[in-house]
This record gives sequence, C-alpha cells and structure tokens, in this order.
Amino acid sequence: MSTSAEQARDAERRGAGPTRTDAERGAAGPSAGGPGLLLASAALTLLCAIAFPLAPVAQPVVTFTWPEAPGQTAVALPLMPYQPVALDASVSCAALAATPPGAATLATTPPGTPPSPVGGLAVRPLPGGALVTSNGEALAAVPVPRGPCTLRVASDPERTQVAVDGGVVATREGDVRPVVAAVLTGAPSTEGLSLALRTDTRFQTTPGVLKVLLGLGVLVGLAGMVGAAVRGASWRAPRWPRPRPVDGVVALGLVGWALVGPATVDDGYIAGILRSRGENGFTGNVYRWLNAPEAPFSWFYEVMRAWAALAPGEASVLWLRVPATVIGLLLWALLRRHALPRLGPALRRPGPTWVAAAAFAAWWAPFGLSLRPEPWLALGVLAVWVCAERAVATRALLPLLAAAVLAGITVALTPGALLGLAPLLVALPALARAGLGRREGWTRALVVVAGLAVAVLPMAADQSLAGLLEATRVRQLIGGGQPWWQELARYVELVTPGSVQGGLAARLPVLLTLLALPAVAWALLAARLRVGVAVGPARRLLAVAALGPVLLIVSPTKWTLHFGELIGVGTVVLTLFVVLWSPRVVAAVARLRGPALVVVLGGLGLVTTLVLLGHNQWAYASTWGVFWNDIPPQVARVPLADVTLPVTIAGTVVLALVVGARGRLPRRAARVLAPGGLALVLVVAVVALVGGSFVKVTLDRAGTYSYGADALAALRGDPCGLAPHLAVETDPRAGLLPPGPRSAEPIDVSGGPSQTPSVRGATPLTTSFVRTEQAPAAVPLRVGGRELPGWVAPPTPAGAAPAELRSDWFVLPPRALEREAPVVVTASGGLARGSVTLEFAASPTDDPVAAEPGGPTDGTAPRDLRAVAPEGTTLVRVRATSTARDPGTAQGASPAGQAPELPLAVSEPRVPRTVPFDEVVPPGSTALVDWPVAFVFPCLRLPALTGGTAEVPPWRVTPPGLSDAGEIAVAPTTGGPFLTARLLVEEVRLPVYLDGEPTRDAVGLARWVPRLPLGSLTPQVGEETVPGWARTGRASVPVLDTP
Repeated sequence: MSTSAEQARDAERRGAGPTRTDAERGAAGPSAGGPGLLLASAALTLLCAIAFPLAPVAQPVVTFTWPEAPGQTAVALPLMPYQPVALDASVSCAALAATPPGAATLATTPPGTPPSPVGGLAVRPLPGGALVTSNGEALAAVPVPRGPCTLRVASDPERTQVAVDGGVVATREGDVRPVVAAVLTGAPSTEGLSLALRTDTRFQTTPGVLKVLLGLGVLVGLAGMVGAAVRGASWRAPRWPRPRPVDGVVALGLVGWALVGPATVDDGYIAGILRSRGENGFTGNVYRWLNAPEAPFSWFYEVMRAWAALAPGEASVLWLRVPATVIGLLLWALLRRHALPRLGPALRRPGPTWVAAAAFAAWWAPFGLSLRPEPWLALGVLAVWVCAERAVATRALLPLLAAAVLAGITVALTPGALLGLAPLLVALPALARAGLGRREGWTRALVVVAGLAVAVLPMAADQSLAGLLEATRVRQLIGGGQPWWQELARYVELVTPGSVQGGLAARLPVLLTLLALPAVAWALLAARLRVGVAVGPARRLLAVAALGPVLLIVSPTKWTLHFGELIGVGTVVLTLFVVLWSPRVVAAVARLRGPALVVVLGGLGLVTTLVLLGHNQWAYASTWGVFWNDIPPQVARVPLADVTLPVTIAGTVVLALVVGARGRLPRRAARVLAPGGLALVLVVAVVALVGGSFVKVTLDRAGTYSYGADALAALRGDPCGLAPHLAVETDPRAGLLPPGPRSAEPIDVSGGPSQTPSVRGATPLTTSFVRTEQAPAAVPLRVGGRELPGWVAPPTPAGAAPAELRSDWFVLPPRALEREAPVVVTASGGLARGSVTLEFAASPTDDPVAAEPGGPTDGTAPRDLRAVAPEGTTLVRVRATSTARDPGTAQGASPAGQAPELPLAVSEPRVPRTVPFDEVVPPGSTALVDWPVAFVFPCLRLPALTGGTAEVPPWRVTPPGLSDAGEIAVAPTTGGPFLTARLLVEEVRLPVYLDGEPTRDAVGLARWVPRLPLGSLTPQVGEETVPGWARTGRASVPVLDTP
C-alpha cells in the first residue's frame, strides 16, 4: 500500500496536484461559503457590469461665438474633431457687397487651404448673389435681393441648410459639416457677420452618479463572492522560499537594465499619451485617430499616468521605467514561488532556477523594459495560470475566482490580449474532473462569468457605450493594422535583416521557444519522460504557450513586440527544454538519443543561424554607439552565421547517418551534443552580448547621450532627457565660411561648358554648376527661414556627362579645426543621381582628403550633410555631380521627398554657430513632440486637446532627417489631432546638433510661424448628462467618411 507521500507524488505527476489541506477543503465548495450569498453576489456583479456602460455620463458643452468684439476679423479656432456638432453662421448682404473680389466674406479655413480633403465653410460673393461651400461641396449659388438681407448657414450631422431672410433656399441632406480651423473674413469689418458653433466633446466624459453607483455595485458583488469563498476557511501563512543568490542576481539585472537598457519603438508613442492625459481629461490616442480614447483597453495607461504624476518634477525616462521593472520583479517572484514548484521537484532545484533566470533574461531584454502593455499582459497570463493551477490542485473556489478576475482584467489590456483567457480554458478539463456536483458546477461557472465581468469597470470607467463604439469605428475606419490573414508578416519582420523589430535579441527567445514547444511536448507526452516533472501542469502550460502565437493572429497589428506577452510562460518553456534535454537526461534516456535528437539538434542549429543573422539593432537613440547594430555578429570579419549554417547542415547529416546505422547516438556523444546544454550556451552568450553592449555604450558615450547617461542625470535631478545634450543653429547664414584661395584647375562655376576638352572626342563637354544668384534652385536652399548661397546643377540631357562642381577653398574656423563642430553643406534636389563630397587640405597645394558628408540622401527637400574636418587641415571645398534631367520646380518637392529627378543644389559650407536647445525651447515649453522621439523629451509639454479644440504650439520636435513618421499627427487621413492647428502655420526647420557627436542627425526642430495674425475666442463651457447609448452624429474622418 502506498504511503501518503507516494500518493501525493503520484497525484502531482497526473496533474491533480498535491493533496489538499483541511483549510483548502474548507474553501473548496460553495456550501462552505454560503451558496445564497455567493449566487446573490455573482448576480449583482453581472447585472451591474451589464448596466455600467449604459449609465449616463457627464459631458461638457463647449460653444464659441464670433466676433466677440468689433474688428475681430480673424481668430484661430482649430477644432478637434475637425467638425463642430452644430454650426450657425450669418452673413449680411452688405458684408458680401463690401468683400473684395476673390476673397471670402466668411471662411473657416485659412486662404490657400485646398477644398479637399479638409474643406471648410466659405461664403463668397458672386455677381448678384453668393456661393456657399462646405466640406468641399458647393451647396448653393444663392441669388440675394437688393437692399438689406441676411444669408444664414446652419449645419449639423443630419443636414446643412442655406437660408436667405429666413427662407430656406438650399438643403443638403447628410453630413457635410465644415472643417473649422479658424474664423476669417475678407470683408473690411465684422459688421453683419456672426458665427456660433458647438464643439465635439463626446469623448471628454466623466461618470455620472448612477454610473458610480453601478461601479460600486460591481465591487460589492465581488467582495461578496470573495467573502462567500473564504467563509469558514482556516488559513495558514504561506511558506515563502528563502531568498537565494539567483534572486539577487535577477533583481540586480532588472534594475541595471532599467538604467542602461534600450527603449522600444513605441515608448515615445505611449509617453506622449501619458503626458497629455491630465490636460485632455481622458486617455486619448493623441497622435492619430482623432484623439479617440484608448478605452476599452486603457486601464494600464491610467496606472502609468498615476505613477508619472508622483514624479518629483517631470517624469523622466528612468521614472517611467519603474513600473516595468516592478512587473519584472513580480514575474520572477511568480516564477520562483509558484510556477517552477508547481511543475515538479525537478524544477525546484537550484540548477533549473538558474536556467530559468537565464531564460527570463533572454525574454526580458528585448520585450520587458517597455511602456507597452506586453509586460503587464505577461504578468497577467502567468498569474491566471498560477491561480488556475491552484484551483485544479485544491478544488478551492477562491483561486478560481481570482483566475477569472485576473483573466478579465488581463484581456482588458489590449485588443490582442485573448491569451489572458487561455489558462482558464486549458484548465477546464481538469476542473471538470474535480468531482463536483451539477449544481456546484453551474454555480462555479456563474462565479467565473461574474469574475470576468469585473473587467467592465476599467474598460468603461469614464466612457459611455456610445463613446466606445464611436472610438472603435474611427480606429477601424482609419486602420493602422493588418488583417488576420497577414499574420506571417510578423515572422517575416522578425527574421528580416536590418529590421528594428528583428534584432538578434528579439529573435532568440521567440525562435528558441517555438523550437522548445514541440521538443518538450514530445519528451513528456510521446517519450513519456519522467524525471521529476509534473505532467499535468506542464501539459497545461505548454498548451497556454502554444495558444500564444495562435491568438496573436487576431491582433490588429503585426508587431514583433507582441511576443512580449509570452515572457512568463516562455521562460518556463525554455527552462523545461533545458532540463528535459539536458546532458544528464539525454544520456540516460535511450529514446532521447534517437531520431528525435537529430531533429531537435538540426532545429537548434537553424535557430542559432537565424539568431546570428540578426543585427544588434534597437529603436532610435537605443542604437547609437551599439556595436554590430548594422551588421550580424562577426569574428575576424567572418559572420558567425556563415559558420553555424554549414556546421548545422553537415552535423545534421552526419548525426542522421549515425542514428540510422546504430538506432541511437552513443551516450558520450549525446552528452556533449545535448540540445538543452547547447541552448543554454546560446542564451547566455546572447544575453551577455546584449547586456555588455549597453554597458559599453554607457561608458563609451560619456559626454553625449545614452540611456545610461539619461538615467544618471535623472538621479542627479535633471530629468529632461535628450534636450540638454542638444544645440540649435538659429541662423545658418552666420556660420558661412570666409573664402580662401582659389582651387587649382577649378571647374568654371559661372555656367556654360567647361573649357576642358572632351576625352578623345568621345564624351560631350562637361557642364558646370552655376551660382544660385544666376539660376534659382529647383528647391531653394532654405534652412531656418534663411536662404543660403550656393550652386545649382543645370538639367543634363540624356547621354550627357554629369554636371560637375569644384568650388574654391574656404577657411575653417578654430571650432572646426578642434573637431568640436562639423562642416555642413545643405543640399536640395535629387542625390539619387548625384553626389556631394567635401575635400579638406592644409594648403591649396596639398593633396586634398575627401570626406563624404553624412545625412539623408532620399527625397528632394533641403537637408544638411555633415562631416568633421580631418586633423591638420585648414581648408575645405565642395565637389558635387548631378545627372538629373527633370528640372522640376520648388513647389514640386515634398518634405518626404517624392521627386528624385530634381537637379541638385548645394550650399556654400558653414560651421554652425549654435545655442543650447534649452535656451531656444526652455523646459516646460509647449511643443508637438512627434511620437518617435517623445520618450526622450519629458520636459516639453504637449499641446492640449480639450474642449473640442487643439492648442497651436510654437514648436514641433520631429524625427531626424526627412522622416515622415511623425506626420500622422497632422495628416487628415490618419485623423491627425493637430491637422487644423497645422493649417494655421508655416513650419520653419532649424538644424540641431548632438553634443559630442556633431555629425549625428539626432532630432529635428521646427518653429511653427502663424501664416497670418490671428486672435482667439473665449469658450463658453457648460455641462449636460447624456445616456450611455446616446450619440450625436459621428466624428468624421476626411476622405474616409463619406456624407
């Protein structure tokens, strides 16, 4: 007869868990906690949760009236969303008659704004009448009577009407409300003109009294269920494992990574959302989607915002990383305290715990230190699994309720968070075999549903059902994601060389876990390996991990960062892989030395090769100074992947032959080639490489920017991130270099063919660049609002030799000689069919040293090219070639550069005279900080989006170069929240330089200069209570929403 200890071990291997204690038996069934209280509490929770999104909310009523004073002919009124809920405008016939030809008597967008896709309201005089247009549509050409009369336009989501003296003369059914960015008139005065509108504040809601009471009802019901589950149970204090050295190492690693580790590509996006939450009144997207709320997936933003508000000053990069680091500590605590012990005695020993630490580091390094929701999701998934396993092991109600509540809250993190439900789903068969009666089973099912429903509270805390539906409609209309059937794109991105989403650090845990899943499943289920691993819990954990990639299919975006949801369960899978395929186990178990070993080793070799093909690449500033950030890892200039691939192929063939001949691999060879040991070596090597590279960056880049330097500055009380390391060139003309000696054998730059004869008559005569004073550049060499002198290439006919430039020498100033400042030339037009080179020399008679200045080469807009003068040189000159055949015009070039055939123009060289960034844009200034760079500018305030309007900032901080990644914030088809503000300004870009690395284009800065003098209006603010299902029209998106 088996002893009690043997029975417990047998139950654990089957997955039924350890035998229950008396305390656990006391909490096992609803009868112990009172079935009446339990059912009543569950019903209360469900009913209140269902009614919660439908409850009334308080919504501000914001109206504007123009003019507020006589002579107020032009005011800024950039709406967000772009169209008012209702607009009423009136124009007197006298004002129409006084309006000069070509001007608008009343308009809501500035002159020059195209009627589509951002069409405003315009009332223009016609002979004997007026033309009324709205949202790009001509509503009516209205004849007006002689003498006094009034034309009125009334627009709402249902229709727009034009009336003359109260009689309706034109009606347009449907939504043609105008875009409103300003209110302007071309008439001499505002006499006889008026406009009143109500802004769209549908998302800026707060809970009403009934909604608050329903929320309390949900919490009371939850408390009742918890009370019923624990009533009558006697509890004993849990036994916490004693801290081990591995715990200290993991904690130090997490803290160290928070200090020096990289940012993810979306950290700036989320930082912008967090920093704008307070003034905006709700958690909106802020960079696109008409600032639609992130709800119903926004509760973790609220937690992050609450933490940011506790910062002693501005929330620095380091401060915002604290929540992720705490999550990492909690994840490790769950792994050590619950997950690993639950999987059997084999994973409780010190060796596997160190293996788990290495696997955890491999997962955490690329995915954990992030402002994104994946670390939260990973913690939630592991916590749900732990609670579900506790429920399976003890049949207790309380852990089952906890699993349901945690699953609901986890699913509420992000649209792709269905993995939070997976642990409950895979535990259902084991829970169904618990031997409960039918009544108790249905009671528990009701409790689980009620626990899941608790998630409605954070999902709709301050939004109505109508607001949630409209936000979802806007996001789906604009898009930004990919359909489910393009899921393969995620894996293509993961293994694409040079992709910021496919660095070697990201490849390692994902690919190795995908290999480990079938390998561990085969060892446990097919080979029936029994080495101290509890099969039931391991099987369920493998099922959760396997569902991860499957459920990612429904995620609306295909970022590789979504793999971060597997940090917890992926760590356990890798640990199981190393343990079950360790040298000791492989040598001892014959079935593990057969064909399966060949397959696993071949797969491991392929994974190793794919990992080593990746670059040590990270997002934005994270990659500055990191070695191997643009090439795969190499030794003696030999890529390691070029070694591992042939070794994998040859080794797999040899092993297959040996196993085919002998049936299995010899013990000694199997011990050496055990996949678990080799995988552990790979994990440790990559973790050491990644961690060491960022420690090295922090040490090497002393005096300039790195995330390590940022963290140290924050600890010293300077939280402003990148800004203190930058300098701005406010006047590019001030740095132009003085002329020096003439070049020997110069190419004539006055125009016309060179006097140099053609070579043997085979090549046409070379044409020369001409001065921009003689022929204007296709794209003016305008930087910082100043046009620079320089040269422009003439168009070259097909078959002609390229136009060439070799300028005279210019004298370098001391700052360039000391290599403290770069030599800069500005180029516009197409570099795709040309080149720019700087030549340096100590004297005109010395052989010049050529340097190709760095900078963006795509596009046609003006861009700075920078180089540092070689030591010992005192002179510089410019050389350039161009074969462009399309002269184009300056207006044909776009900021993103879409006309590469434009002839090249290049400015005279300059050494910039700079001013510290903080003096130009002091901390606390309002600036539209584009999402790719927002993370490292914590001291700048984002413009407010409140009361249905957008604030017009004086500054914009952009990504470096000619990148248009930040344009989503001002583009109409992405629902850019600052589109209407952008219509009111001209953008003047100023060059920015990074201290200690002057040739790096670190960030862009633009001054927003008003196109015309504009006043402002004072809003009239009230409040109304609206039902949760009520909606007034829609928040329209230009082009995508049709009337």
